[in-house]
Amino acid sequence: MDAQGRRHGYWKVNFEGTSDPKFEGNFEHGEERGIFKFYKKGFYDHPSAIMNFEEGKDSVQVTYYTQKGKAISEGKVVDRKREGKWVYYHQKSDSLMMIEMYKNDKLNGLQKTFFPNGQIAEKTNYKDGLKQGESLIYTKKGQVTKHLNYQNGELHGKAIYYDPKGEKIMEGWYTEGKKSGTWKYYTDGKLDREEDY
Repeated sequence: MDAQGRRHGYWKVNFEGTSDPKFEGNFEHGEERGIFKFYKKGFYDHPSAIMNFEEGKDSVQVTYYTQKGKAISEGKVVDRKREGKWVYYHQKSDSLMMIEMYKNDKLNGLQKTFFPNGQIAEKTNYKDGLKQGESLIYTKKGQVTKHLNYQNGELHGKAIYYDPKGEKIMEGWYTEGKKSGTWKYYTDGKLDREEDY
């Protein structure tokens, strides 16, 4: 502790009643500085999270890990809330699984999801944590299977569905999450029937 009773210097704190580490890192007059390692109870071979507190920055760089030490996700937090770009990794490989954009701990902007082979699986826009605008779903071979639109988290606007070969199978409109107007259904790329909602 410093003269004012604030944490100062290297600290290692154990889980209560044990000699097992809970976290370790350096304090400078009550403020975290540099690398901090956090551990999950019962797993001490590798930290479950590593945080980097850089002097003069209000954001903290965070990486979360599996029990075996493989990175799961990483990004920045401000006041314990996710901010800016976060990336997530597939569990069984080092390939990228998802890229998300945050503002004040809510999804804002384009979210991209990837198959383990690196091919895009989904692209969806978000605003204040809700789906907003265009959303595209893909097959592993890169073919769009769903072209949707959202408003305030609900399906709203034009929607087109395709089979894995890229043939249109259904199209129509959603209004606040429900089918509306005339929907068209296709077989082998040709109009088969229409339904009104």
